Amino acid sequence: MARPRKDADVACARQRIVDAFWQLLQDRPAHEIVVGAVADAAHCNRGTFYYYFPDMEALATSAIREELFADDRLSLVVSGVLAGDDIKALMRSLSPRRVRRIIVAMRSGDVRMVELVVRRAVHDRWRERLCAPGEELAPASLFAIQFMVGGLLGFFSYMLNVDDTAVPLDADARAYLEQVAHATVQAVAGAQGMTVAEVNARLCGSVV
Repeated sequence: MARPRKDADVACARQRIVDAFWQLLQDRPAHEIVVGAVADAAHCNRGTFYYYFPDMEALATSAIREELFADDRLSLVVSGVLAGDDIKALMRSLSPRRVRRIIVAMRSGDVRMVELVVRRAVHDRWRERLCAPGEELAPASLFAIQFMVGGLLGFFSYMLNVDDTAVPLDADARAYLEQVAHATVQAVAGAQGMTVAEVNARLCGSVV
């Protein structure tokens, strides 16, 4: 497709389209958002939309992936929880806008897309930290990590229906999560042929 008129790129038409998607997502489910509504909200024409995105699914996927992983902060948070780091400090490391947009995406019906993006990012990070280049995590490691991630995401999704601003964890819940995180690291260490100390050493210091 030919590049849009130069004036369509003023103030970054692509970013306006992404921002319009997030704006519309606050009021309606993702599957109800159509190209025309996004183009109108972004103050561009449909040709400009289609220059950057082939369809709404591509826009939604890109917008969520970019918001969650414009940097590696969210994957660091989830990886940190898995490694047994301080949960409250980890959650505080996320910007309020990112937390709000995660909430909006999950409440809009895009829970599965959010989960897939988070799962992939955490998997990639642990593979990079624990495997030699070109190698993959052992199946038992992958299962342990993804099982823990699934539990965290399920809890997070559930609590979003209770509180828009925080994921409340009392002392008992934190203690349980720490136990499960420790068991996860133990399982990964065994599957990768490492010690728990070695796994923790490779994962530690990931969140600053």
